[in-house]
Amino acid sequence: MLIKEYRITLPLTTEEYRLGQKYMTTRKSNESSNTGENVEVLERSPFEDEDGNKGTYTHKLFLLNKSLPRYATAILPKSALKIEEKSWNSFPHTKTVYSCPFFGEKFYLCIESMHKDGLEEEENIFNLSKDTLKKRIVDHVDIANDPIDPKEYKIEEDPNHFKSKLTGRGPLTGKNWKKDIKPAMTCYKLVTVNFNYWGFQNKIENLVQTNGLREVILKAHRCLICWLDEWINLSEKELEEYENSTNKNSPPQHQQSIISSDTKKHGINKINKCPKNCDDDRECQHCNHLMVTTTTTETITRTTTTTSSPMCCAQKINADSINVMN
Repeated sequence: MLIKEYRITLPLTTEEYRLGQKYMTTRKSNESSNTGENVEVLERSPFEDEDGNKGTYTHKLFLLNKSLPRYATAILPKSALKIEEKSWNSFPHTKTVYSCPFFGEKFYLCIESMHKDGLEEEENIFNLSKDTLKKRIVDHVDIANDPIDPKEYKIEEDPNHFKSKLTGRGPLTGKNWKKDIKPAMTCYKLVTVNFNYWGFQNKIENLVQTNGLREVILKAHRCLICWLDEWINLSEKELEEYENSTNKNSPPQHQQSIISSDTKKHGINKINKCPKNCDDDRECQHCNHLMVTTTTTETITRTTTTTSSPMCCAQKINADSINVMN
């Protein structure tokens, strides 16, 4: 079993993070669905823990068969292509557990998160036992300076270059940028991985923690900050509508500003224009405006829908199966 506690300092309040988390996870889910990965929401219901804290429980199923090469899906049994996610969100505390029916009890992944205002770090915010503290490895994630794979680097998702037009925050430059930010908060993520297979355990557990989760955590929080102007002024109702659009398997509205040739064949016409006069035939990499109204008409069903979108222009990113924002 490998236990790591990731600590991420951010120029946000915890309340802002809560809102940004909703936007981030919804957008990630939309983008994952659009890359061919199926996500089924099996249950979403309120819950109350032993301490009386209320929150939302969700049970999701990730179907990976469309994300893998054909030879892999032909060899692997169907149970190996499913990942279950069970999440208890009672912010500022959240807990998410992942399992795979194929591995049964031999595989276990748990991500527990706490969020706290201020720069002063707590050494045992999860109230771990002495034995667990001895096993725990603390890893500080620096969203401004930690390296990113050059193939996945995007300047518009780099906190070193981002300055918020709405809040004036950023850019995050230099090694000591954390000392100068206001507001400030720390996100704690306790990740426990257990892969109980002799001969593979250490290698797989390290692979999941380092090459998998840490990389995803870093990229997700860099995007969270660089997308600040897209979600900072969204209301709870607008965020809920955005979340509901994902649950209904609707495409993200911020991706409807690009009309493909295939879409045109089905009679969908876009009438809104980017305020910065972006070319509709390519991706807009620098569009930071917030709310637009998009009207589309589907000639097959002869229905017209009008939707308020948190964002206008598409920005494609790699899909991450694991929801590290919870």
